[in-house]
Amino acid sequence: MEIEKNIGVADMTTMTEIDETGINHNLSLRYCSDIIYTYTGSILIAVNPYKGINIYNKEYVHKYHGRKMGYSDPHVFALAEAAYKSIVDDQINQSCVISGESGAGKTETTKFILQYLCAITSNVSSWVQQQILEANTILESFGNAKTIRNDNSSRFGKFMQVCFDDSNCIKGCIIQDYLLEQSRITFQSEGERNYHVMYQLVAQGLKNMEMAQALNLRPPEFYKYLNTSDTLAIDVNLESAKFDALTMAFTVLQIPQSIIDGVFKVLSSILWLGNIDFMDIDGEGCDFSNSDQEIIYNISKLLGLKPNDLKKVLLMRQINVRGNITEIPLKMQEAIENRHAMAKALYSRTFTWLVIKINSCTNPGKDGAQFLGVLDIFGFENFVHNSFEQLCINYTNEKLHKFFNHYVFALEQSIYKQEDIIYTHVEFTDNSQCLELIEKPPRCVFKLLTEQCHMPKGSDSAYLNNMHAEFEFHPTYIKGSDRRHWETEFGIRHYAGSVIYAVDGFVDKNRDVQQDVLFDYMSRSEDLFVKDLSKYQDPQFLNVIQNYSTYPRGSTKTKCTVSDNFRHQLQSLIDVLQSTKPWYVRCIKPNSLKLENNYNHALVLDQLKYLGILDIIRIRREGFPVHLSITDFILKYKCLMQNKSYSCTRNYVAHILENLNVPSSEWQIGKSKVFLRSIAYEPLEEKRKNLIFNNAIIIQKHWKRFYCFKSFLIIKMAALKIQHAYRGWKLRIRFIRMRRSAIVIQSRLRGVFAREVAAALRELRRVDEEMKRRDQIFDKVSEVHSDAIEDCERMVQNEINKLANMSENVHLSVTKILVDNNASEKLSTELSNLQDTVDLDNIFAFLSEVTENTPPNPLIEEINNKMNHLVQDLDDEIEVCMQKESALVERDQGKSITSKGVPSLPEPTMPPPPPPVTTSEINTLKNELKPEPIYEAVKPADLGSSTNVAKSDMNILGGQSNKERKTEIIIPSSPLLVKFHIGDEREQRRKQRVEKKLQELHCNGENQKEIFSDDSHYNMVEFAENYFNQHELLLDGTLMSTLTRKGKKNSDTISKNEMIAFSKSDKIPTSHIHMFDPENVILACNIFRELWKYMRGELNAERELQIIQYIIGLGIEREDIRDEIFVQCIRQSTNNPNVEWTDRIWLLMCLLIVAFQPSKLLFRYYVSFLKNNLKILEGKLRQYAQWCFDNCKSTKVSTRVYPPSSVEVAAKL
Repeated sequence: MEIEKNIGVADMTTMTEIDETGINHNLSLRYCSDIIYTYTGSILIAVNPYKGINIYNKEYVHKYHGRKMGYSDPHVFALAEAAYKSIVDDQINQSCVISGESGAGKTETTKFILQYLCAITSNVSSWVQQQILEANTILESFGNAKTIRNDNSSRFGKFMQVCFDDSNCIKGCIIQDYLLEQSRITFQSEGERNYHVMYQLVAQGLKNMEMAQALNLRPPEFYKYLNTSDTLAIDVNLESAKFDALTMAFTVLQIPQSIIDGVFKVLSSILWLGNIDFMDIDGEGCDFSNSDQEIIYNISKLLGLKPNDLKKVLLMRQINVRGNITEIPLKMQEAIENRHAMAKALYSRTFTWLVIKINSCTNPGKDGAQFLGVLDIFGFENFVHNSFEQLCINYTNEKLHKFFNHYVFALEQSIYKQEDIIYTHVEFTDNSQCLELIEKPPRCVFKLLTEQCHMPKGSDSAYLNNMHAEFEFHPTYIKGSDRRHWETEFGIRHYAGSVIYAVDGFVDKNRDVQQDVLFDYMSRSEDLFVKDLSKYQDPQFLNVIQNYSTYPRGSTKTKCTVSDNFRHQLQSLIDVLQSTKPWYVRCIKPNSLKLENNYNHALVLDQLKYLGILDIIRIRREGFPVHLSITDFILKYKCLMQNKSYSCTRNYVAHILENLNVPSSEWQIGKSKVFLRSIAYEPLEEKRKNLIFNNAIIIQKHWKRFYCFKSFLIIKMAALKIQHAYRGWKLRIRFIRMRRSAIVIQSRLRGVFAREVAAALRELRRVDEEMKRRDQIFDKVSEVHSDAIEDCERMVQNEINKLANMSENVHLSVTKILVDNNASEKLSTELSNLQDTVDLDNIFAFLSEVTENTPPNPLIEEINNKMNHLVQDLDDEIEVCMQKESALVERDQGKSITSKGVPSLPEPTMPPPPPPVTTSEINTLKNELKPEPIYEAVKPADLGSSTNVAKSDMNILGGQSNKERKTEIIIPSSPLLVKFHIGDEREQRRKQRVEKKLQELHCNGENQKEIFSDDSHYNMVEFAENYFNQHELLLDGTLMSTLTRKGKKNSDTISKNEMIAFSKSDKIPTSHIHMFDPENVILACNIFRELWKYMRGELNAERELQIIQYIIGLGIEREDIRDEIFVQCIRQSTNNPNVEWTDRIWLLMCLLIVAFQPSKLLFRYYVSFLKNNLKILEGKLRQYAQWCFDNCKSTKVSTRVYPPSSVEVAAKL
């Protein structure tokens, strides 16, 4: 016997000598070293340490995750990892069967497996995993209790199916419960307690007075159901903390608070039921005691029932005979049993409701592809007093032991025999006879019990007598411990030992009397949970009832008993286990005192015997646990061969094993299968996995290279597209900037040209006014002073004659000639000037040119003084007349200009021309002049050379022709005029620009008038051909903008006719009109989308107003998109199939035309569009078109500052 020093052997199948003593000693060594887990092949043996060991933290989870079973120390995590790996690799359902006596640690092992599964898949569905763990907390509180062997004993069995999805992550959990021990609610043996939740509830009531008042809770010593054996002190703080954990678990499972309160009310009412004391009335009936009235009131309040209804249920029983219901008073003992039955029924239904509620929260539905089942069921029990519950528990363990033996021994050896494998036969404990005694029909323990339940007067004594008579000579049946107890008990020889059962209460417990009257009253309860509890039926119970549907209606055989229900549930569990790959955990209890570091060799040896550990080790060592078909073996391990073949024969299998150097003693080849021991299978599997891993790396390398190269190409193409787009954007931005710069330059030049034109117009106006004023002054002067002028002329002529005579006499002939010539020149000049300006000073200027040596003439001086006085009076009169005439002319011209609608120009502010300059001054000015820049402001031009232009411009501004003049206008020369004669070519260009601008203004005004007056038609198609973008038509019917793309076919773009007609789509890829600003293009697309929403009328009034203000506001703010807005409205109103939609578009155009007008390019096409619609539209639409047409004709329209308000829009409606 080889036992490792101190810690023993991890896998007992490797021990050289196998016997019970060696196995027990090995477990003892490991237990003393705090190593509680040991392998027996793939079966895990766990010894309960009865203390906390730090081997279940995250470090151990990471240690065993991804590791094969057997490569690390034995641990429950290793078994859970092996089961999980089998699901991932083989896609087969798994099950972990945890067995052992009560107190051996089955419940804790179940929790460790669930925690490990949740930990390794916690990266996906942590909420579902938390719900699974919290569900276990609820089931422990309601289904576990303290026994003499275990402080946390499961008093029910559960099979938890942890479901996984296709990604091998936990998707949910389904819980199946088996045979809750109901008798514990009303009675507990010495040293045992009721269910944990009862103590947790009353402990919380001691700390929370508000809750105690709501649920009518009392201290634990007050309730009889909590003190049937003796008074056990409870730790209030510990139980209260567990109650908080319970309420948190309810919250995680999303159970409403009202339902939680209803559950606690039912528990409180169960505790109050145990305190009812009945009084016997003549042995024929019973009644309540004085103290029971308060109890009845409290229970009625908690359950939401009427007190009188509850009293009927407690004191009466109903018999239904052919539809006639008869009430019979209950006797004292019957009332007590009825009270216990009510408490059991309430608790049992509450527990079953909780299980179904948990399943509804954690059920994965159809997504659960595979599952791993964890079976935590009650262990084998043998107490001093064993009843019906112990019989069902031990029957379950017999059934599971049979399944284990069949899987490990019988099935294994039968396969060896069929395949002609050489092996040593292993004897094992066969419990088939015991199972036949309990369940095999027609005569068995359960069948005889069911017959007594169906009999009207069935009793426990009759049932016991029938069994004694039927099974007296059965090898596994015992009549009793001795002859004195043959009338009260019987025994069965189980695989784990003989158990004596007390027959008292078997028939009543098997009947499981349903409180139909109670639940009928509960269906009318005021509490929602109590009302729902009355309607609830266990689905499994209903399925069992269906199996009895073949009996006649009304027969007592249709009533399903507890044993029948439990037997069907257990059989369905075995069927599920047989469809899975099982993993076994054998839990062993080291001592019966629940003490740590206490190893009882005798107790452990007994458990090893009936668990068959010795037989398991033998068959695992001597057998071949790995079975593979020949085909599967070749397909699986052919990859390890260098020279592969396609044959599937036994010889090829042997060839593979020999070439791989597998010892011949570790494998055998049967008729159709290959049998391998673990020592041969593990190296083969390791080599295969290494080969697959290396090949997978090569495949991954090439795939990653391909994927990276493909990703590189995608990134490269994306980078090129980004570069293309960026460069295009950069060039567009550069173009926009250059365009804006050009526009700025153009605006400056156009400003220069406009200022030239304005200056010329102002000068023309001033000249025209001066000419008019002089004509009027000349006419008035000639009319008023015609006689005085004639006298002056006559006197002048006389004086001239006299002076001439005098000069002839005084001077010599030469002087006379000189005087005569000067006098003639002066006279002619003055006469000419008099005709123009009537300047009398110039007329007599010759008098001052007489030489200084000439002596003064008194007569001439007298005449000169008179003439000066006359001229002064004449100048004053001319100035007054000129002021009056100027005011009159300005008022007339203002009226004329206003009536014609042409904006008035400001009055000239430049000073009048200076006096004539000399020739020397002119030459100096020429030298000082520099070349004129292009942006130089234009001064008044040479009006003498452009008389025709001036006349035509004056006609444009004034609107009427001037009066015919008899004399020609002569502009006196000045330095400014001289300046403009310097550069003939530059002056000529300036004249041409002024003439061109004047002609353009004249033509625009005339054309705008002609558009409304003539019948010419401008088609929108022509405008679209010249100014529209191209819209591409894709295969899916959507539009994509292309700004003059090269290489596109005409069939890929929509025609211009379609671009001015109604569009069914609410999207356009780009603007209709050419725009160079990307922001304006985006706004145009957004406007079309908002216009579509507004047109359809699917929005409320507030949203429609926002859209109208948004569109008009953008048009006011951005002049470039005004034409785009008009074009979109024209398009959506053309051939629109919906009249209401058309009406909305025309309403918007009415609001647009008063906010701003289209540009000069679009104006004539828009007017033609309105004129055409005036001919074809009718009703309200024609009124809209007429409104737009009238507003287009108005020349006073200016752009609005703000969009229309809600009042203006409502006025249009």
